[in-house]
Amino acid sequence: MYVWMQGNSFTRIATIYNGNITLNTPCLRYFVDAKWCLIGIDRTEKKIAIKAVTNEDLNKNKFMPEVLNKVSLGKSYARISNKNIVLEISKIVGKKCNGEKFIVSFDEKENQIIIDLNNGI
Repeated sequence: MYVWMQGNSFTRIATIYNGNITLNTPCLRYFVDAKWCLIGIDRTEKKIAIKAVTNEDLNKNKFMPEVLNKVSLGKSYARISNKNIVLEISKIVGKKCNGEKFIVSFDEKENQIIIDLNNGI
């Protein structure tokens, strides 16, 4: 009996480099009309949350500017550049991040992307 293997075309993946977090094509749908995001770190669970900030949120001044991170969107990726956050992630995983890949899930309730640093590829 054949066991069908999971493909990677629809797998949400975050790649963490020394200066940015890059999310692949399947993650793009979470950033429709968003140019900013919030990033939260759960050091105990070793997880990163990324929440898109909409223009409506910005217009309502829902978040302080110092907690916003710029999202650069390409045709096949979303990139968040922040060396300080990557440094914190490196401390959590216990090594310098330079192309480390992690599985991404989506928390429907909180409407945010979750990077599980325990689930490296």
